[in-house]
Amino acid sequence: MAHEKSFPALLPMGFHQTDLKALDRLCVEYFPTSTSRPRLMNTLTTVVSLINRASIPARLWINGGLLTEEPDPGDFSATLVLVESVFLGLSADQREFFDWFRTESLYQQYHCDNYGMVIDADRDDYELMQTYWMRQCRFDRGRKSRGIAELLVPSLARS
Repeated sequence: MAHEKSFPALLPMGFHQTDLKALDRLCVEYFPTSTSRPRLMNTLTTVVSLINRASIPARLWINGGLLTEEPDPGDFSATLVLVESVFLGLSADQREFFDWFRTESLYQQYHCDNYGMVIDADRDDYELMQTYWMRQCRFDRGRKSRGIAELLVPSLARS
């Protein structure tokens, strides 16, 4: 079985707060011949718009092929991260959206691996959860470190 080629990361290891315009420049504009990047960015923009409409204060971690130098990446990952105090205060509609986001796969139709998680330092499993997600987000298939783009949502500007 052949191994997929591992492409260099667009961001150095760590979290990088950004916005959709900066991500579009980094992930789409610098790759003018790419056919998949505009489609993936459109999906990301739609995901952010949905989260903004739900008005859930959270962080959205973006990583995967979109954040590499691969000319035509096949996918990206979006992880919606809530702190427990926010999660416990969600309205019924917000909770319904969050439950949908973390259980309904967007991969088949949109090539987006979507996850939702609740973290809080007071939880007994906080360190285990944090370590698991850091490993999921910070390494590629070749175990090379990657950076994570982090969007604060809901955004104040229109996305």
